[in-house]
Amino acid sequence: MPELPEVETIRRQLCAAGVEGRSIEKVHIEWPRTVEPLTPAAFRKQVQGCRLGKIDRHGKWLIFRLDGKENLLVHLRMTGGFYLTKGALKKGPHDRAVLQLSGGLNLHFRDPRKFGRWRLAASLDGLGPDALTVTRKQFFQCLEGQNKVLKALLLDQSFVAGVGNIYADEALFEARLDPRRKSGSLSDTEKLALYKAVTKVIKAGVRNKGTSLGDGQGNYTDLNGDAGGHREKVKVYGRSGQPCTVCGQPLHKTQITQRTTVFCVHCQN
Repeated sequence: MPELPEVETIRRQLCAAGVEGRSIEKVHIEWPRTVEPLTPAAFRKQVQGCRLGKIDRHGKWLIFRLDGKENLLVHLRMTGGFYLTKGALKKGPHDRAVLQLSGGLNLHFRDPRKFGRWRLAASLDGLGPDALTVTRKQFFQCLEGQNKVLKALLLDQSFVAGVGNIYADEALFEARLDPRRKSGSLSDTEKLALYKAVTKVIKAGVRNKGTSLGDGQGNYTDLNGDAGGHREKVKVYGRSGQPCTVCGQPLHKTQITQRTTVFCVHCQN
């Protein structure tokens, strides 16, 4: 579930907590598939002893810059997240990997549903510009030659990276565009409205430290275990059957690319 705003929130908190600049003293892999295609032993050999440099992000990926040739790339997938402890290591029931860092700091990767992945690579390939920093010119260039259903296009990470189901629904509502429309049918005015809507909802999500959808063990929480504050700001996602905040009519639900999509048939066209 974590999308760009949730991942960016965690990135900023990791930086603020002083993770950058520490050395990786020990590596514990509790769920081997987390580091596939490497084995836990091979992963440990490449990472242990490295220094963690700058922590970056592109789309939904966290990028831990290492002092070797490759970087540690982390995708949280549905339920992944981090938390920190100090002193003697005590692993949690859903910890899938733990890095013991210099200075007695332990970086835990918690992932109840086990879909999160860690990769070692020099760079990320196949991603579009980041949704938080994409310029109008880049966005329009990415739209050129496209004729996909709008909801599917926004979910395509090679188009613009970082938008998932929550913020796609919110952006399309903000732009007053029907998620079932084809991108090739957009006028220049509508393209600009979509660009402004995507950047607006992403920035709002970051400002509110992400969106938490419930109270289950797999629900998003930040580095400190706190829920995101953006849930109260959501206007359509997860609100099927409830009144539209603009016209008051019940919101409609459909499936697009096997993803639940909520929108207002009266306001979005």
